[in-house]
Amino acid sequence: MEVARLHGIGDVRVERVPIPEPAPGELLVRIEACGVCPTDARKFAIGVNDGAYPFNPGHEWVGRVVAIGAEVAGWRIGARAYGDTYAGYAEYATIATAPGGWSRGALPVGDLPVERAVFVEPLADSLHCVLDQGAVAPGSRVAVLGLGAMGVQIAAVAARAGADVLAVEPRAERRALAARFGAAAAAPPAGWRNAAAERWDGAGPDVVIIAVARAALTGEAITACAPGGRVVLFAGFGDDGVTAVDLNRIHYNEITLVGSEWIGTPPRQRYEHYEAARDLLSTGELPLEQLVSDRTGLDGLEAALHAVREQRSLKTVLLP
Repeated sequence: MEVARLHGIGDVRVERVPIPEPAPGELLVRIEACGVCPTDARKFAIGVNDGAYPFNPGHEWVGRVVAIGAEVAGWRIGARAYGDTYAGYAEYATIATAPGGWSRGALPVGDLPVERAVFVEPLADSLHCVLDQGAVAPGSRVAVLGLGAMGVQIAAVAARAGADVLAVEPRAERRALAARFGAAAAAPPAGWRNAAAERWDGAGPDVVIIAVARAALTGEAITACAPGGRVVLFAGFGDDGVTAVDLNRIHYNEITLVGSEWIGTPPRQRYEHYEAARDLLSTGELPLEQLVSDRTGLDGLEAALHAVREQRSLKTVLLP
């Protein structure tokens, strides 16, 4: 089979390797599509810190089961499965059927359209961010900073939770997209705090979610947040993870500063968000395939990773 793997910083190679055999407890899946995540692009640009080279960073993949390992029950050949393991930039991948570590394990996705199904893992992450880490509730005032594909999903999930969402982004077309997915208002970065004050009668947001990798926004978010509010660091900051914040503001206003990683850092994983994401996508209420702006094959993956890293692509889907 063909596979695209990282061999170092900026070094992605399409290679031929044997098709893997499913071990006991595993499925072999022929991959139909894999989302290209900003996390993948960051690993491409600055290196891998959670694995060894050669490394396949694709972790938003969907396909059909073509072989079943021993000790597996409840799966059949031809069933469609979602995978969240680092294996998705390839024609085939194996995945365990049981949860373990960061992975929920293979998830049945039925007849979800392929380009909607690739959003199961990102949407699960968004549910964790909004509901668990952000503690968003009906009536919450929520500002989402950064409207990449993840920011739009976070805004959509917060709106579905009953929040009044202000979406902050320099590009007008992305602000309009967030509005289509439920954001009640939008503003460019330069004026978002004034827009928040105007919308909420001088009150700050209860929750500020940073969905763009700019560490300096943390201090701005803490200053803007209402007393007793929360600032959620959803974006990964890579090699730009150091910034200055006003600790007095956190202390005297009792601001909570919290991270949000995947569906929860082990041992606090919230695997149930995968089923919730799949079921929500199945209703058609969130047609996230509308976020797909680009498609590529394995040979175009390097260019796609550059485009994602440089924020020229909203969402790229790999079709191996």
